[in-house]
Amino acid sequence: MTGDIVAEDREERLAAWLDDALSPADRQAFEAEMEADPALAALAVQWRENDRRIREALSGIAQRPLPEATLALLAPPDPVPHADNDNPRRMGRRIAWGLVAFGTLAAASLALFLNIGSGAAVDPLSQALDRTPSLAEASLPDGRRIVPSLTVRAADGRWCREYRSGETLTLACRGGDGRWMTEASGKGQGPESAETIAVAAGGSDAALDPAFQRLGAGDPVDAATETKLIADRWRR
Repeated sequence: MTGDIVAEDREERLAAWLDDALSPADRQAFEAEMEADPALAALAVQWRENDRRIREALSGIAQRPLPEATLALLAPPDPVPHADNDNPRRMGRRIAWGLVAFGTLAAASLALFLNIGSGAAVDPLSQALDRTPSLAEASLPDGRRIVPSLTVRAADGRWCREYRSGETLTLACRGGDGRWMTEASGKGQGPESAETIAVAAGGSDAALDPAFQRLGAGDPVDAATETKLIADRWRR
């Protein structure tokens, strides 16, 4: 329960920081906290990116006209003539515009759900590996939970990540299309703390040793480098 309260408080402060709603002193303290906590810094990057996507999705949809078929469904019925009183007609026009506005908002919400939920046709596992810092947990739509363990670079320039799901350890590398493709998997736990990440690749999990060697993987990157990779969308 205490952990949930702490996490909720941290997320509230993060939201306030993104909205520029913190006092100068609180903002300075929170930014110092992010510098000391790579997971929090990565979460801030993710939330800011989500905000940007929401703005882009709503802006693009608001500027597009609704299809004729949709407008026909939203159109009010033909008004009944009223002598010397046009209030019903005005009311009908207000209702019509209200329905169009509601339809636009609904369409925007649907597009936003499809855009974020599908990750622009990238699978949920790839989204999780794209956004989740090492030693943080991510939940997938199918119920799986993964914990990235470390990040290395293959000899061919691809970024690769080791992650744990239950008792299975997997090594996946990011392709040019944004998908993380499995290179190897086997029983294992991976590093349990930041102190052990630096010596983990190819050292503690024999099941993945051949894959690390085949890929010519370098040493695991540090937390600051990984955070920047996440923020830069894994650009080389």
